[in-house]
Amino acid sequence: MSKDYLNSVPAERFATIIPRRRAIIESASAEMPRYEYNVNVLARDLHPKVQHVVVSDVKELFNARLYTLVPDKELGTDKLAYFQAGQYISLDLSIDGSRLTRPYSLCSAPSTGEYQIMVKNMKNGFASEYINSNFRVGTKIDVSEPSGFFYHEPLRDSGKVVGIAGGSGIAPFISMARAIVSGIEDFELILLYGSRTEEEILFREELDELEKKCSKIKVIHVLSDEEREGYRHGFISADLIGEFCEDGSVFVCGSQGMYDYIRKETDKLGLPIKRVRFDAYGEYRLGKRDEGKVETGKVYELTVKTNDGLTHVIPARSDESILVAVERAGIKAPSKCRSGECGWCRARLVSGEVYIPEMTERRRQYDKVAGYIHACCSFPLSDCVITINCE
Repeated sequence: MSKDYLNSVPAERFATIIPRRRAIIESASAEMPRYEYNVNVLARDLHPKVQHVVVSDVKELFNARLYTLVPDKELGTDKLAYFQAGQYISLDLSIDGSRLTRPYSLCSAPSTGEYQIMVKNMKNGFASEYINSNFRVGTKIDVSEPSGFFYHEPLRDSGKVVGIAGGSGIAPFISMARAIVSGIEDFELILLYGSRTEEEILFREELDELEKKCSKIKVIHVLSDEEREGYRHGFISADLIGEFCEDGSVFVCGSQGMYDYIRKETDKLGLPIKRVRFDAYGEYRLGKRDEGKVETGKVYELTVKTNDGLTHVIPARSDESILVAVERAGIKAPSKCRSGECGWCRARLVSGEVYIPEMTERRRQYDKVAGYIHACCSFPLSDCVITINCE
């Protein structure tokens, strides 16, 4: 199939498929079927379109808050979808006229029937500042189904996992450790956890308890800004990783800057790509690696054609992703991971040019040929026109 043929097919034809299907479903009889296939019940339980939750508990951590979320039965959510330790959920937020989502790793064990998320206080963090200033016991939120691929898969991963965490990147590893202790997961977890100081170690007491309870869990704390007895000092280097990673899988969760650093350290060890897994870290922010690729300070015209037949003409800053521009305009665009991994924000670039950072390029080959982009990690280089299936 040639690129010219693909470009000749109008995207609007595909946008009408879902409305046609919905019309057929709505015109069907309201009489309940006599039975329901188990596979449909399972699919609905695992992949609900939306989950209504309510905050049942809030705990203060160092420079962060831990929120416990339970089903909001008043709004029809009787139970929460099952997840695998290491996955995340995406929160649906409305802030000052902007409609946006934010992904947060689940800290809880899959067996608890509740979700726990940790929200770190981030300077100029649009969503985190709002959440930590407004969420309290009783706050109602809509969240997505659990998503992501940052979990232990026996067919893919070694029976030994070397986890590398920085700061709030401890969240998915707490879930894994809890799952190992409860017997849900069965693998060895050696956790290299980097913090600035002893005071800033999140979940320190619980990590000590989990390590005592289960011989499959080992925690090595690394402090960058102070030296203390019982702790490693400095950074999580190739030498430290090499002490533990023989025949093991390496899982990494932390900031974007940490990923840049850890990639260089694992490259020194000659580890194959399949043995090193990075969690989706959320919003991509332009940095030194992108210098010369984007003209800073520019504002372009972005035309957004949505599947409901509407056209929006909005401003799009050169230093922010197309997804952020769409959300800032109050358009509820689909998104989950916000780092190019899931493809949930997939949109058709009808015209214009965008910059896609190399480390976020995870599009399918067909999408590259057909002109589709992941809006969460595409930055405008000119006026653009996109079509997107909004929720």
